[in-house]
Amino acid sequence: MLSFCQLLGKGLAMAILNQVGGKTLAVGVLVVDMGVYFLYKLVRGDLRYWLPLPRGISLVVSLIERVAVKVICDFTGFLHARHPYEMGGFYWLMSMMWTQASVFGAIKLKEEFGRGMEEDDVGDWAIKEEDYLTIATMLFLLWLVAISGLIFGSEKEFRKTFYSTRTGRQYNEALFRSDDDEIMMQVFDTHISFNRNIEDEIKKWLSANWNRWYASWPEWLTDELIERIPERLLPGGDDKGVLDEIGSPGGGEAGGGKAREGRSLRRHLERSIGRNN
Repeated sequence: MLSFCQLLGKGLAMAILNQVGGKTLAVGVLVVDMGVYFLYKLVRGDLRYWLPLPRGISLVVSLIERVAVKVICDFTGFLHARHPYEMGGFYWLMSMMWTQASVFGAIKLKEEFGRGMEEDDVGDWAIKEEDYLTIATMLFLLWLVAISGLIFGSEKEFRKTFYSTRTGRQYNEALFRSDDDEIMMQVFDTHISFNRNIEDEIKKWLSANWNRWYASWPEWLTDELIERIPERLLPGGDDKGVLDEIGSPGGGEAGGGKAREGRSLRRHLERSIGRNN
């Protein structure tokens, strides 16, 4: 029901704007809407996408992903877009409210600037003005029922995700403060910049717990996970020869280079723990 309302509302608003001011007006409204979204993300320091990619590629992918998720959400109410790594709950909700409001705005523009349109120019599109308002009102009420049922029908602990203002970095910090080692390790699944404010805490946490993990070596502590941890944060990562060791021959070769790099890191950590003991 939510997706139906979003698709019909966005499509109806764009169709009316196109009839009133042509493609220029319709596209212009979309561009301004997207610009406001990018400004919001930029001001909050949340423009970069979460994927752990190199700086140049990360910027390009961030721009593409932000546009794609915003457009998909505008037309479908895509639920996963409310995640802090994506649009965030607050902007996800505001974006859908804007879609419904834009239908009334488009109708108002038609009333103000569409009166001079000839009947031949409008064709089958000519519908009574009160019919437009009736359709828009019914669509909004249906959307209101859908969003209310979704929010209040969810478990209480998740309701805040529908309007949360948490950014991707703040979400990473929340993961790190969960006191569950396996969950805390998820901070290394994202771009390195997401952990900038808590790097010192992460380094102390790794140093304080690595001996215990080494003794039991839990299933989640894989070579691939170790590989994603920045070397400077690992125990002994400040030692002079660590980077040379990690970059040993074969570490970057195709077909097994990543696995060898992970094993190299594991050997370094084992030796570091031995020195500490």
